[in-house]
Order: sequence, then structure tokens, then C-alpha cells
Amino acid sequence: MSESSQISVSRPSVPSGVLVRRAVVADRDDVWPLVLELPRHDPEREAFERSFGPLLAALDTYFAVAELPDRGVVGYLLANRHLTFASSGVVCRVEEVAVLPSHRRQGIGRLLLESAEEWAAEVGARRVGLASGLSKEFYVSGGYAETAGFFTKRVEATASPASSGGEAPWAPSAAATD
Repeated sequence: MSESSQISVSRPSVPSGVLVRRAVVADRDDVWPLVLELPRHDPEREAFERSFGPLLAALDTYFAVAELPDRGVVGYLLANRHLTFASSGVVCRVEEVAVLPSHRRQGIGRLLLESAEEWAAEVGARRVGLASGLSKEFYVSGGYAETAGFFTKRVEATASPASSGGEAPWAPSAAATD
């Protein structure tokens, strides 16, 4: 989805006037309550604040919101792209998708997912993937196939972003780039 692309859709099951667009700085306070809707996570507001701007600017990231004219932002999606060997090139992964409980089952999540798929095609992805133990029927109905389990483990950071010498905590080390 190009930088200026926006999707405004009117479908029978979708509330009138839903606009899916790339997130902007002004969406920060509207996105935070949606982050809290994600199950099995313990988000920290400080980490959210540190990450928001870099995610907006990251070239390998698609960060979109869905908004309604009379309600504002009601959903968001965060995806990224990366290179792989096994999938023969670029793969996009949907990291987070959330819709306010009062606006679920109205097609808003589907619009967000379709916008990410469009972006994935534009950046040359061979595949779009996501991990979710919830809403399996939603993803299968959208053409996704269950291919593998997904495991996570929490680790303790060895340095805080403030103590990393001004370098972004996700920047590769010199050893990784040699």
C-alpha cells in the first residue's frame, strides 16, 4: 500500500465510512487502548511511547489504523517484512491486529488485514503470515492456512534503550554487519 494510499470502503457488513490509512503521530493516544486489548501480553506504556515513532518511520513496517468518521480510530494493524531462505525471499508478518470490542465482527479487522496483504504484494512478499491462538476461524475464512505452531519466551533485556549509547536497541551490532 503506497505511502499516500487510503482505503475507504462501504460493504454491507462494514460500518459506513471506514477509512484504513497509515498511522500518524496524532494516532498515538488512540492506539494505546487498542494495544491493551491484545490477549496474553503485558504491554508497558513507556515501551509503547519509545516504539511508536520508530515504527511509524520504519521502511520495513506497515502500521495502519481503521477509523470511523463519528468514532475515530477503532482498530490498528502492525506488520513487517523480512527476508527468508525457506520462503524464497520477502515474507510479511502481521505482528498485531486489534479492534475495539464494540466494533468487532463488523469487517474492520478484515479491512485491516486486506490492507496489509496489499502492502505485502507491493513490497514483493511471497507470503503473509501471522501467529494467533485466537480467531482461527477469522483467519481461515480470509484464506490463511495453519502451517506451524508459534512459541514465545520472555527474556530480560541486558541494556535499557537509554543506556545503549543513543543507538536504537534494534540496530545491528558491528559484529552482525561484518
